[in-house]
Amino acid sequence: MKQFIAFFIGAICSVSMILPAQASRESLDQVVAVVNQEALMQSELEAKLDSVYQNLRQRNIAPPSRDTLRRQVLDRLILDTIQTQQAEESGMRVSDVELNNALTNVARQNKMTLQQFRQVLERQGVPFSSVQEQISRELLISQLRQRRVGERIRISDQEVDNFLAQEKTELSNTDYRLQQITVAIPEKATPQQVADADEKAQDIYQQLIKGADFSQLAIRLSDDEYALQGGEMDWRRGSELPVILADQVPAMGINETSVPLRSPSGFHIIRLLEKRGGPTKLVTETLARHILIKPTALRTEAQARVLINKLRQRIQNGEDFAELALTYSDDKASAGEGGNLGWAKPGKYVPQFEAAISNTSVNGISPAFRSQFGWHILRVEGRRSQDIGDQVARDQARQQLFKRKFDTELDNWLREQKAAAYIEIR
Repeated sequence: MKQFIAFFIGAICSVSMILPAQASRESLDQVVAVVNQEALMQSELEAKLDSVYQNLRQRNIAPPSRDTLRRQVLDRLILDTIQTQQAEESGMRVSDVELNNALTNVARQNKMTLQQFRQVLERQGVPFSSVQEQISRELLISQLRQRRVGERIRISDQEVDNFLAQEKTELSNTDYRLQQITVAIPEKATPQQVADADEKAQDIYQQLIKGADFSQLAIRLSDDEYALQGGEMDWRRGSELPVILADQVPAMGINETSVPLRSPSGFHIIRLLEKRGGPTKLVTETLARHILIKPTALRTEAQARVLINKLRQRIQNGEDFAELALTYSDDKASAGEGGNLGWAKPGKYVPQFEAAISNTSVNGISPAFRSQFGWHILRVEGRRSQDIGDQVARDQARQQLFKRKFDTELDNWLREQKAAAYIEIR
């Protein structure tokens, strides 16, 4: 139930980011690259290129030449293909419920219902199935990264102690929105390769301080996964910034650009776009209990949904929630306690569970809802404003340290996967 990190679905941010190419094409069957034993086709590359061009136009970013953008998009397609292959080989799957939730979120971000979103796509001649396929792929890659990168990260108690001892109020409670240009260096780079990358980064920096557009340079020259968004990163809590940025960013002014910063994966140039937030002292904790019914080999999805709704009706008719949880709940960790989950701060549970808790009043029973674990109902038994105590602070520190390390470890992992794969550009 606990979700250690919340991983973004980077490409699912606007309609324009997910619309495939709509123009009819001729000769779309040319192979542009082979990744391991899988061929990447010209049609797929052109569709992605059109999508990126559409997104850049919407954000008023002048695109680079088509050849430059083609190189960036092809590199992204190759990395996505490697990750998708690994996820499928590991048996990872995206459930219908997870996919539907993601589609609903996309529609909501575009201020539409899912049905309205589908109608807009159909009016534009975009098959809804192609949108489902792309979002499913993004979710699959997200799952793989959480597992493969997450298992590489270790955080010791001493690191937590040091973090808490050195933590600064501004860093811990301020959020930053950044742009980044990365000049990557190969794994086991030679001194000459490092020097070449440094020289390229310094040249980019000189262009920036002379007035060059950061977004355009990021699209043309950056080697990280934010390149196709003009280098723009999501909002980040200061305490979750990678170590190389943690000291630099808080001292920067809005629209200020950093000198190239060295990390194990390369050189990074950062621009601070916005910052927000300030000190907070209290956190609202919620006491809840729940019942989980999982679909199994002997219980279909429909049967699980029917059972959870029957249990909800029985509780509304006066039966004891705790006794029903003890008898029926498939969450063995809480069933023995009558479904009691204890006091929890926001962010402890998966998004569907968080939403149900937030929308349920004290002593109220939620509607049945689906998460990746199965069907739930929950009852909120209390809420309290709590000073952040030592254990909560340690938990937060551990999560922030994890997020701080994640980006760096992701860069390293992606380089390793690309180096290990068979890639042939045609």
